[in-house]
Order: sequence, then C-alpha cells, then structure tokens
Amino acid sequence: MVGGGGSRTVVLVAMTLANAMVLVDQTAVPLVLPSIIQHFGIGSQQVQWVLNASLLPLAGLLVFGGRLGDLIGRRRTFLLGSLVFAAASACAGSAPTFPLLLVFRVLQGVGGALMLPTTVAIVSDAHPPGDRGRVLGLMGGAAAVAGAFGPVLGGAMTSAFGWRSVLLINVPLAALAVAATLRSVRRDPPAAGSHRIDLAGTVSLSVALIGVVFGVAQSQVWGWGSAVVWSALAVGAVAAAGFVLAERRSRNPLLEFALLRRHRNYRAATVGQLLGGMAEMGLGVLFPLLLVLNLGMSPAVAGLALVPTTLPMIFVAPLAGRWYDRVGGRVPLVTGFGLLAASGVLLAAGVYGNSFLSVLPGLVVYGVGLALVLSLNDPVSLDQVPERSHGQASGVSAAAEQFGGALGIAVIYLVFHSVYVVRLHATITAGPLTDLTDTQYSTLRDDIVAAERTGLRPSSFDPAFVDYLHDVRWSSYTGFSAAFLAVAVLAVAGAFATWRWVRRPALDEG
Repeated sequence: MVGGGGSRTVVLVAMTLANAMVLVDQTAVPLVLPSIIQHFGIGSQQVQWVLNASLLPLAGLLVFGGRLGDLIGRRRTFLLGSLVFAAASACAGSAPTFPLLLVFRVLQGVGGALMLPTTVAIVSDAHPPGDRGRVLGLMGGAAAVAGAFGPVLGGAMTSAFGWRSVLLINVPLAALAVAATLRSVRRDPPAAGSHRIDLAGTVSLSVALIGVVFGVAQSQVWGWGSAVVWSALAVGAVAAAGFVLAERRSRNPLLEFALLRRHRNYRAATVGQLLGGMAEMGLGVLFPLLLVLNLGMSPAVAGLALVPTTLPMIFVAPLAGRWYDRVGGRVPLVTGFGLLAASGVLLAAGVYGNSFLSVLPGLVVYGVGLALVLSLNDPVSLDQVPERSHGQASGVSAAAEQFGGALGIAVIYLVFHSVYVVRLHATITAGPLTDLTDTQYSTLRDDIVAAERTGLRPSSFDPAFVDYLHDVRWSSYTGFSAAFLAVAVLAVAGAFATWRWVRRPALDEG
C-alpha cells in the first residue's frame, strides 16, 4: 500500500492525523456549546444536538465505511471521507443558522465514518505483520492523547478566536492528511468481484444503531417513561433483527458473521472495544462532575487534573504494541482490563476521601488500563482476519467503540444518578433536617445543576438549601462510587472475554 515516492512514516502520520482529527472534534466541540447557545439564542436541550447530529451517523455508518473500503478501495474511500469531512467542517463553521449547523454536523459524521475504519486498515496494510502491533498502538495512542486534550484545545480556541474556529481548524488539517495520502499511499488496485453495496444491511444497521443510541441518549432528557424513547429503542431492536436476516441472505454482506464465528480474536476485540468505549466515555462524563462539582475545581484546573488519565497513552501505547508483537494480545489485554477493574475499585474507595489526592491513584491506574485496552484491540481485531476484510473488521471495531461510548454515557450516568437520588432521599428522610416536598426537591436539583461551574460551596449556593449541602455531597459520593464499581464490573467482563477467546494467531483453530 505504500507508494514508491512515499514512506511508511508518512502513511502513519497521515492516518494518525485523520484519526485524531475526528476524535478531537468529538471532545473539543462540547466546550463551544455555551457560545453556540448565545450566538443562535437557543436552549440547552437544543444545543445537545450539535453533538448527537455528528455522533449518530458516525455510529451508524462506520461498518459501511469499512466495507466500502474493502469493495472500492481503502485509499479512495479515505480520500472521499476526508473531503466530505473537510467540506462539512467548513460549512458548519460558517453556518448562518442553527438548523444548517446541524445539517453540516450530520455530514461531518458521515465523513468521519468513511475515514476512521480505513485509517486502521491502510496503516495495517502498509506494515509487515511483525510491526503492526507497534504502529497501530502508536497511532491509537497518539490519536487518543489528541482526543483527550480536545477540551483544552476547544476552550483555548473559543476564547481566542470564537467558536467557529474549532470547526474550521479541521479544514487545513484534513488538507494535510489528503496531501500526505496522495503522496504516500499507492492507488487502489482494481477490485475483484462485485462492487454492489449491501444497501439493505447498511440501512438496517444504521437504523438499529441510531435507534438505540437515540433512545438511550434521550432517556436522560425525556425520562424512561417517554413513549418516544421506547419507540426509538423498539425501532432499533426491529432493525437489528432485520439486519441479521438481511446479512444471512446477502451475497455480498456488509458484516460477515462467519468472521466473528471463525476468528476468536476478532470477536474478543469487538467485545473489548464495546466495553472499553463504555468505560472511556461514561467516566469521561463523570470525572468533570466529580472534580468541578464536588472538589470545587474550575473547569480549566479540572482539565489539568485529568492529565493523569491521558498521559499514560503517550508512554503505554507504544510499549503495549511491542508487548503484543512479542506475546500476542491475550496477556496484555487481560492485564489492561484487570487494571481497569482495579481502577474502578480504587476510585470507588478514594472518592470518599473528598480530595484530589485520594482519587489520584485510581485515575493513574485507569489511564494505564485504558491505554492498554484501546491500543491493543485494533491489532488483535485484525491479526486473524483475511486482508481482504480488514476494512470491514476495522469498521466493526470502530463502530463498537462509538456505540459503546454512547451506551456507556447513558448507563454509567444512570447508575450514578439513580444511586445518588435514592441515597439523598433516604439520608434527608432519616436525618434531623426537615424533609423536602417534591417541588423543593426539584428546586434543589436545579440548584445543584447550576452549581456545576462553581462547585458545591455554601457561599455560592441557594441559602434556602445550604443546610442540605453536606447530605448532597456525601450522597453524590455514593453515586460516584456505585458508577465506578459498575465500570469495574464491565472491565471484569472484558477480561473474561479476552481470556476466553484471544489466542496468538498461529494457535487459532479456524
């Protein structure tokens, strides 16, 4: 796949840049939402669609993007996705109205879905099998570090140049990735066999993933009693069943279930990406709440306090790749999931220390464990799959992580919030303070949400509820502890799946 005038290094840099660009867009955009609210005069519930408009097509079309790369060529698919992503970023950054901004965010998600799975496949094809673990680990680690520092970048660029700059910066970055790809990646050879796209499978899978993501995400806004939420989940379930039927009948399926049955490493890595994405994005929502709301940090200081969770990516990812090249994926992945489980226990216990130092060990162990899991799942997913299906396998892996992330945000936050509310009600009812009416509880909840930027400080809290602050704080710690333990359970499941299925490629039984 490497052209004569280029080099493997240029391929790696180009694909890493593209990978990082999509991830940074996901993590930097939340920092511009307040500015978008002010600019367009919209509400907080409406502005959340700036994120969902990109996430939904990204989750729904990743497998299609990988399969398209297998059918028409990975270089061609990557270039198409890069151009769509760059053009949509330019249009979104200059959108005159909020509805148009959402339309262009959807197109950004489409472009990202074509880019992400082909980046892994292109890098894998450009390197010999003995080096793939190292280079894929390096690419994944570098992209993850860039994504982790997205909030810092988003906040700084918004302050210096305005919210539109966070979207417009994608244009020159995409241009660099395209130029490097044209220089270093050889043209795709003529594809053998049918070029027909499995439209039935593409539509049904997209509807299934989007239905579930939409239903779970909106459950936090409309509640589980909403008919729309359950309708979306039902549509997703029906579409998932339709997808399975369509793939079994298709001569050119979007997702070959035989690959999952035949290759245990691919199956384990897909499950691992799902669980890793749940932990990564679920805790990505909770960590800022803990640091800002409970420990009283400013958002800027909280971003710096999370460096222990991201710094390990720089050092661990390359070492993890070399470890994989020596021993295969089983032991490193089990170790990574084991560390994630240990971090959940450490965080669950440390949160009651009511200080940053008490949770710091858990944050560091979490960063190391997540670095191992996310760096190694990519090479493990490909090490037994035939090269002709690398694009599909990469798309499935990326889709599993994105879908797991959306699911993790809802599920882990649901655990936190449910335990938090139940504990608060029980504490106030059993304590010496006057019990609150439903209306007062609603007002207290609104005041807690408003305090997310200032922390739970008596000096900045509603005087009518200052006496309840102690119960609020310690009830929230119980909720955080329960959520961290839920992550530990997910990690144990990941360790079991890895131990059960992953083997070195030479030991695969077919």
